[in-house]
Amino acid sequence: MRKLVSAATSLVMAATMVSAVAPVVAGAADARKGLSILAYKEATLPEGVTADGATVTVSADAIKSGDVVVPLGIYLSEETPDTKGIAVKATVNSDNADVKNIKFNAYQPGADTFFGEAKTFTTKDGTEFTTDKVVSFAGSYAKRGGYMAHGKYTIAVDDKQDAAGTPNAYIGLAWNNNGSKYKDWFGEKSDDYPIVVFDVILPKGTSEGTYTIDYCNYVADKVPSNLLETVEWYDTFEHNNLDLNNLTIKIGDSASGTTTTTTTPADTTTTTTTNGNDGTTTTTTTKKDDDNPVSGDFVVDLVNPDSEDGYWHANAGDTEVFVDAHITTNTEGLKVAGFSFDLTVEGGIKLVDVVKKCPALNNSALVSDYNSGNVNGTSEGKDGDGLTIEDGPLFYYTFEVPEGTPDGLYEINFTKALLLKADKTPHNVGVKKGYIQVGEGGTTTTTTTTKPDDTTTTTTKATTTTTTNGGAGTTTTSTTKTPAPGAPVYGDTNCDNQVKINDVVLLNKYLNDAKSYNISDQGKLNADCYNPKNGEELTAEDSKAIIQSIVHLVELPVNK
Repeated sequence: MRKLVSAATSLVMAATMVSAVAPVVAGAADARKGLSILAYKEATLPEGVTADGATVTVSADAIKSGDVVVPLGIYLSEETPDTKGIAVKATVNSDNADVKNIKFNAYQPGADTFFGEAKTFTTKDGTEFTTDKVVSFAGSYAKRGGYMAHGKYTIAVDDKQDAAGTPNAYIGLAWNNNGSKYKDWFGEKSDDYPIVVFDVILPKGTSEGTYTIDYCNYVADKVPSNLLETVEWYDTFEHNNLDLNNLTIKIGDSASGTTTTTTTPADTTTTTTTNGNDGTTTTTTTKKDDDNPVSGDFVVDLVNPDSEDGYWHANAGDTEVFVDAHITTNTEGLKVAGFSFDLTVEGGIKLVDVVKKCPALNNSALVSDYNSGNVNGTSEGKDGDGLTIEDGPLFYYTFEVPEGTPDGLYEINFTKALLLKADKTPHNVGVKKGYIQVGEGGTTTTTTTTKPDDTTTTTTKATTTTTTNGGAGTTTTSTTKTPAPGAPVYGDTNCDNQVKINDVVLLNKYLNDAKSYNISDQGKLNADCYNPKNGEELTAEDSKAIIQSIVHLVELPVNK
């Protein structure tokens, strides 16, 4: 097989016909699903190859000795077994090594031999069986017939795929449930077994460096290259509600391919002073400080230049927390022809948007992946030698702080920071991490312990509590800060600044089971788009109005 039949079109056919279907209240369908590329869990890795989560490491000795074949699987993550169609396409890339000789080889689940000797598996009911074939996430076992994979698979590998925009090795998969409702997984969980298994073949002598197995994120004929469709017509998972998790392969000792210097802020300092005369103990906790210098030809920082403490400030429930990455040039005359950065943030804070241009490189276009935090792009310049960076903003990020996020400091940092020369070798880049301060920063505690009727006052971030102890009486006062909803963005139930099918999904789930599914106050205000009443009365008519607006039948709000 050399080309993947475009089965994706049939997978989203229902989603392209939403105007002809009346919205219904969702049942147990998931709000998010995911696809992860991982080392194949049932396979034995070759000597000199190790795997840790989504990272595979190949020793320098192993790649020098001969070809290295690394078996990988693509795994589906979902809570509800209701997927009826999958399309996924991937390739291999590297920012610091040559990938042109790397190949893929794929296996048909339930059909192609994979194991040299039959391997023992156990079904959900405890039945043991053996097979030398790939066991898929969806399948069944019968004593006489053996293991059978369910659904229809179309799998293709190629040395390159022009339609997918990749000159490197390519794998494409399309799966559907072949007309029957998908009822359950073969394992206890959806990701116990892969949806497909494929080998990455690294030829002897492959350059040391870092390689990634990436999803081909493109749209053809208005159909995304990676998506899931469920048995419910409105649950199509792509882009914002489909998590795409890449895999990294590191070869040799110099696999990082970039010099990144990160600084650790000084430990929080606590000073305690006790006055022996009146028995008063005062404890003061200072803020974290991150003023240590960072070296490099370029320094990229995530510090807020407009804040006295250098932090980006937010509150739990904020849906638009703007964070800018800045760059400073320490070595004049250097040009940048390409860039690739991976961003992480602590505490479940979500990256929800990246402005699709790089201001410091003459607004060069960039490609972003919210799930991995990656942004990448090229800046070839007139002669193909790149562009000179202008000091200032490099990337514009937007984060969302989930409701219930505890007050505190949350680190944001680059785990990869590549600025590439025209010959694809990396510049020396230093990185200075930043912080998002949720709630108020700094803590001061004063404790008085001299008498039974002493007063203890504690001020911590966004909450103030006063407790008076004396005799039988206790008085407690609490003050919390809650952001007030802003002007409505009609139809945007999940407050991600886009009106899409997933807004309908969330609203329908809330209408069906408000105790299990939460919508923020701002989300309720946004969703109340049919005869709006300030978010106080949400009905199926609001869901219908959002659907009709998506297919351009009405404009929101609808007033009847």
